Amino acid sequence: MRYTLFALALGLALAPVMASAEPSPGSGGPSPELRAKFDQLRADAKTNSLKALSADHQSKIQAIVGGFNAGSVTPTDAIAQIDAILTPDESKAILDQSQKLRDARKALRPADAGPAPERANADKPKADATPDAGRILLSFLASPEKLREAMRAMHEQKSQ
Repeated sequence: MRYTLFALALGLALAPVMASAEPSPGSGGPSPELRAKFDQLRADAKTNSLKALSADHQSKIQAIVGGFNAGSVTPTDAIAQIDAILTPDESKAILDQSQKLRDARKALRPADAGPAPERANADKPKADATPDAGRILLSFLASPEKLREAMRAMHEQKSQ
């Protein structure tokens, strides 16, 4: 009985300490600190990608993204229009920034985090797996909510 009361008292004493502990990386995503680092890496890649564009191309691409955010341009059309505007050097700079972002994110993953989660249907080849500067710029510049809506709609369309 004494041991039971001792265990209960110890558990109650440690409860606030355990409740304030930060979640481990495997318990539902990266820690807030790691998330902040990922967000900063993405912001840097976006900034550097925009710096690689001429002022004229920046304004044209912003207009396309604005149309996408407003719902008047589909993701496929927005990507094609952005790709048509970009010069080969601009496309290369954007692809380089995207690769730099992926490498930096991979380097930040804790060594004990295990393998990266597999994507759904990993056994099926992804038809659009080739990096695309227009797609990357759209993902950097568009509203996250609009991107999620578009992806959800495309997924629903494929499953019909």
